[in-house]
Amino acid sequence: MTEDDFPYLSPSLDAVEGIAHARISCWLHCLRDGLYAVGFRDTARALAQPVNFAVERTSDGELLTLYGGLDTEYHEPRFQRGVTARWETSPGSPENALDLVERELARGHAVPVSPDLSGMRHSEFYRVPWFGYPHTFLVHGLGPDTVRAADRNTRRSAGFTDNRGTVPVEELRRGLTGAPVLVWDTGAPTPDWADERQALLSRSVRNMTEPESPDEGLAGLGTLPGVLAGLEEHPSRSSVLRMRVSGPLQRQVAGDRHLLAAVLDGETAPGAREAAELLRASSDGFVELARLVFLLGRSWSAETLGLCAERAKRLHDLDSRAVERVAALL
Repeated sequence: MTEDDFPYLSPSLDAVEGIAHARISCWLHCLRDGLYAVGFRDTARALAQPVNFAVERTSDGELLTLYGGLDTEYHEPRFQRGVTARWETSPGSPENALDLVERELARGHAVPVSPDLSGMRHSEFYRVPWFGYPHTFLVHGLGPDTVRAADRNTRRSAGFTDNRGTVPVEELRRGLTGAPVLVWDTGAPTPDWADERQALLSRSVRNMTEPESPDEGLAGLGTLPGVLAGLEEHPSRSSVLRMRVSGPLQRQVAGDRHLLAAVLDGETAPGAREAAELLRASSDGFVELARLVFLLGRSWSAETLGLCAERAKRLHDLDSRAVERVAALL
């Protein structure tokens, strides 16, 4: 497979199923493009995840990230339409670190990888300490000295065009030593779509109304104004708001609603279109909130914090209505 065979991570894919790449978590974005490269086209229904909202903290209570349905089952992902995937760990020795990548490329699959990016000069995260959540990019060619890669988070000096460029093999080898690789497959769907859709909707309702902790679901969303206010004195407030709040709100949280809305748009069941409209409005609202949080990180003010809190409360109401409409489809 050559670099010109497929526009990996290209915005052109956004026109196919109406799924904006900026609202897809990076690892699912890579998987979506890899699926298209092998001729799989039903990616909206295959990759849609149950709606969720969660505030994740470290063991000592520090905010780690926010996430939505796109990352609820990140470690053991579940998909529809015959798509399966699992994370495998690359060998722990540098000389064998690319074995998994070579194996998957030999199968004709582009390979989502989550290496240590601190030593990879093309990446926005070059020389940046780990920020709490792994970034994934796509490897679609491996030569003796360079790797053909697609990555939506690159430095301007990296020389990437349309999110595609080359990375030195040795940098990937070092970064991927002992790091995760997403191994994926396609097959004939076993359940019919009606059953898969019902399971997807049921998990969405359960996530939001019967959460496993007070920091999840609608209850967790209700704590968001307090989460933001609690960051005022954080020594790294700007980067935390940008990397751990604004970014996840735009992708993981807005993204699950964006994907499920795209799925329900194609359904004929009574009420499906109304549910899709509410989910789409929620997705758009979370993107707007993400922008406000980004501004809050650049210039903290009581006024901007108040606007964030007001928007979060409106989103809680909107999500409550959306979940009611989704529940009515069960």
